[in-house]
Amino acid sequence: MATVRSWRLRSMYRKLAMFLVNLILAVAALFPILWGLSSSLKPSEQIVEFPPRLLPKDITFEHYLRIVADNAMFYLFNSAFISVAAVLLALLTGALAAYALARFEFRGRSTTMVVTVAIMSIPIASLLVPTFTLLSTVGLIDTRLGLILLYAAYQLPVVIWMLYGYFLSLPIEIEQAARIDGYSPFATLRKVVLPLSRPGLVAAALFVLVFAWNDFVVAVTMTSSEQARTLPVAIYFYLGFYGREWGPLLAASIVSIIPIIALFVFLQRYFMSGLTGGGVKG
Repeated sequence: MATVRSWRLRSMYRKLAMFLVNLILAVAALFPILWGLSSSLKPSEQIVEFPPRLLPKDITFEHYLRIVADNAMFYLFNSAFISVAAVLLALLTGALAAYALARFEFRGRSTTMVVTVAIMSIPIASLLVPTFTLLSTVGLIDTRLGLILLYAAYQLPVVIWMLYGYFLSLPIEIEQAARIDGYSPFATLRKVVLPLSRPGLVAAALFVLVFAWNDFVVAVTMTSSEQARTLPVAIYFYLGFYGREWGPLLAASIVSIIPIIALFVFLQRYFMSGLTGGGVKG
């Protein structure tokens, strides 16, 4: 009896310790976001006061009204449109390539996977100059279409790698049954494999979305006008030569991160199962 009670106490203490560790990590991760949200609701003079306050003494929405007046909603729309289009394009092409690599035997299959994984290690900054030259040649510089194609191309190896592993984890007997029923390989992919691969598709889509949504280096290099400007680039302009406009800067930053956080919270179940579901050997 004493042994059982001792085991229960150890188990309770272990769970309590894990809870405290997770709580500390969560507070450490969320504190900068909460601080930015609190500061974005403060008047300008209270943002820089010392000692700083965690909670605003007077709540104001002047900084949010300022970024709306500065056309931030248009830049938010640009980021959303470009990111969603890049996700759809990357998933469309990546799913076809990953399915071919996972299910079809052909010469150079292993080499193709090795090259795909190797491309993932290339720093994007090293590709900016040749990419800029290419877009200028084809007339896609400073356009939304140019950014969509770039983001989809940059993230295509990641999508192929993730979906390749996920497709391998699916029982091939299901596809064989579909082929017996008269489905073509493309119909099998569209009507059988993709519906079963929803967690993997969501995980890959979130990787592409986060990259495209948060990107600054590529967007600021490939665009020069407001027509194709994304929200991260617009936020940069609040960092002036002679000072920082902290209120609008923080407000715009909060507006930019809330959609991604909400999306992760809504899709976290699919995201986690998508990451673990494809953990097989090819």
